[in-house]
Amino acid sequence: LNSKSSRGQTDEARRRTKQARVRRNNELLASLKVRESKDALEKSAGEAKDSKRKRREKKEETPAEPTRRSARMRGESSKGRWVEIGEDDKPKGEIDEALECHLTCDEYCAMHGLEPGPKMVGGFHGWVEETERIRLGIAENANKAWELNGGGSGDRRPGKGEQARDHARRMLYKNPNAYFYRHTGGEEQRNGDWDEGEIERFVEVAKQYGCGDKWGLFASYIPGRVGYQCSAAYRHIIIPRGLLRDDSWRLTPSGEAIFAGRNK
Repeated sequence: LNSKSSRGQTDEARRRTKQARVRRNNELLASLKVRESKDALEKSAGEAKDSKRKRREKKEETPAEPTRRSARMRGESSKGRWVEIGEDDKPKGEIDEALECHLTCDEYCAMHGLEPGPKMVGGFHGWVEETERIRLGIAENANKAWELNGGGSGDRRPGKGEQARDHARRMLYKNPNAYFYRHTGGEEQRNGDWDEGEIERFVEVAKQYGCGDKWGLFASYIPGRVGYQCSAAYRHIIIPRGLLRDDSWRLTPSGEAIFAGRNK
């Protein structure tokens, strides 16, 4: 009997101890506002779940709108849209940016405080650089070069299965512009960034002969560079730095040059 009474007293003591511990814990939680934070988190989570469900339901109800449509589908004319110029000097692609975002060379220079360089009009009007022409044995002008080397119209583009570089190589005497667009006059081709000396030479040649087309012939004046490199330098270096101006080009405020159509 005494043993049972002792166990009963022990159980009662444990129960009271547990109750006291629970009470202290509740008081501690209350002082730290843990319960209020828990309730607030649960409420916030519930609201977020409801909001997500409503957005999903709304999305399912609304038919998807194509993110990009052609000018024809939008009912717009494709004429007069800005285009990029490729390595072969032919426009390609279309620009979707709003036209008012594009600046003339003069506007761009004024915006960035650049001293505007000479304006290019009418493209390149020179021939192969004279020292190179004599050294390589090229005719005195384009008409003579073409006629003395077969004439006709069949060689203006690569033949069937012919690589562009191979076609350009055999055009040295007949169409030097095509040759120098992809090949140097014999020296090793330079790659990578243009140094300031090359840039100065570029501007010097442009001031004397113009530029904007016939990049192969133009490149014969820039040692180690070929036509497509000169075309790229014009777009990415010369125009954005304001060293030359050309109404065939427009610029974004950040300096991306975009071909806008041949300047007659």
